[in-house]
Amino acid sequence: MKSQPTKILIVDDHQVVVGGIKSTLSEYPRFLVVGEACNGRDAVRMTRSLKPHVVIMDITMPDLNGIDATIQIKKLDSNIHVIIFSMHADKEYVMDLLKADISGYVLKEDPMAELVEAVEATSRGKTYFSKSATQILLACVQSMDRLKDKDKPLGQLSTREREVLQLLAEGHTVKAIGEKLAISPKTVESHKYNLMSKLGVSRSAELTRIAIREKIITP
Repeated sequence: MKSQPTKILIVDDHQVVVGGIKSTLSEYPRFLVVGEACNGRDAVRMTRSLKPHVVIMDITMPDLNGIDATIQIKKLDSNIHVIIFSMHADKEYVMDLLKADISGYVLKEDPMAELVEAVEATSRGKTYFSKSATQILLACVQSMDRLKDKDKPLGQLSTREREVLQLLAEGHTVKAIGEKLAISPKTVESHKYNLMSKLGVSRSAELTRIAIREKIITP
């Protein structure tokens, strides 16, 4: 019996990158790209309907970043394998992504063959880190004992609070955030108040600075 192809969802806000990934994967009949998303929120929505086996995910995207999108996707189905494909090599990203239970990490500067290997490995239930990503991982492991979650500003935030933080930092109004997340403006205001309380700030502009510093958004 012929085995079913590995269904893949590509998530990246740069169409050139998406095109490059699709072109590479199209050379392998066992891979089937079932969808494309340009931000994390669309990725979560499309995961529900398309049920991919593997998600190739960028980190820095508008509306919902790749880290929080990964967390939500894994909550939907822990069997979905998320491969991070990003230009970012910061230790802070890797630590958050490991906690989000990613299956692979490949840098955009790596050869595309590394991404193919990552899809191959993760589709078989294995993990795959490219050589350059592995070096970052080792540096993270060495520093983990010195850094506890409670010492990290975002470690105390809920998933929804992180969503609201990103949207506020991107300049969305309370009303617009409520519509986007299907919650009332009053609930958004409550999340905003909790954010300020937990992060020890008193102005919205300070939330934006924290989001930039913690790389939830890029300036």
